[in-house]
Amino acid sequence: MTTLNFPSQAVRETWIEPFDNGEDIRAHSGFRLAIDARDEVEYPVQILATTTAVSVLVSPETVGLPGVAVAATEEGLRAALSAAGIAMNGADNLFFLPQGQKARLAAAANDDNVRRLTSEDGAAFAVFAAAAPAEDFAEAFVALDHWAVFGAFDGNRLVSVGSAFPFGGSATVADLGVVTLPAARGKGRAKSVIEALVRHALSEGFEPQYRCQLDNTSSVILAGKSGFERLGTWDVSARSDGTSAERSTP
Repeated sequence: MTTLNFPSQAVRETWIEPFDNGEDIRAHSGFRLAIDARDEVEYPVQILATTTAVSVLVSPETVGLPGVAVAATEEGLRAALSAAGIAMNGADNLFFLPQGQKARLAAAANDDNVRRLTSEDGAAFAVFAAAAPAEDFAEAFVALDHWAVFGAFDGNRLVSVGSAFPFGGSATVADLGVVTLPAARGKGRAKSVIEALVRHALSEGFEPQYRCQLDNTSSVILAGKSGFERLGTWDVSARSDGTSAERSTP
């Protein structure tokens, strides 16, 4: 795969190197299909697509399904997987911060109306969660018991909450998500919360990662306003234990 404008070692170890490894089945014209040779394969299928290449990892069991090993394009692979009854989750955008943006955000201070939340904020969070659209929580997976949680207040009322957790058990990448009440949108609250999460993640030695579904236009815009740049997209099948891959702790 081509070298991208994300020099962080954490990004390389989490996203670039795993897709450069494995046993090649097919590799040509910007499309690589390989067997995931790691001892524990979490997803039977993973597809990472950047502007220059599509790289696919499949489990040893998946490669034996009809049409998979001979697939020469992403479209052909997806057709073979669908015919075999393997459903994909739907691609996520993957966003990361260039070095300059990380330095800018690390040097700034949190907005006055933003602070870290604790278990003592349970009542305020419960009121917030009851008022927020359920589909927003399903998409962003924000929870008060996550590794780090920050909230923006309007007076004593929580209007935007973001949380982060180590992605895939990683000790280097923190996955971020944010939910904002509809009436509080368009006022920079979500951006302030995301930036506070970024500062905290960086202070703890983590690489901030922002993911969202391709059709979540407002989330894509928020990522850009917060300084993130798109690495590519990532799509997976259900995990090997049968569970899906929403923005939950992998």
